[in-house]
Amino acid sequence: MFKFDNFRENESKSVEDIEKLINENSSEHQQLLESFKESMNTFATERSLDTCLQSLNVSIQLASIRSTLVELYKTYCHILEKEVIRLRKITQDKTQ
Repeated sequence: MFKFDNFRENESKSVEDIEKLINENSSEHQQLLESFKESMNTFATERSLDTCLQSLNVSIQLASIRSTLVELYKTYCHILEKEVIRLRKITQDKTQ
């Protein structure tokens, strides 16, 4: 769930900082997806408790990284929205 405290922390960061965090987390997400595919193939083959738990663990990690990405994208959108509003006001002031 999106936490307001995290939002304020991320809001103070620049667009470039948020983009960097998104890229880092996206890379980690891709690695976890590959790991999940492998662990599910292993589980489908072996059908053991250990392989089941391994797949579950990777699945939980995927959920966590996806939650982080959602928060980052929300923050990124909010920053861009504020910038659009600021630029719109500047444009309106110039035309008046």
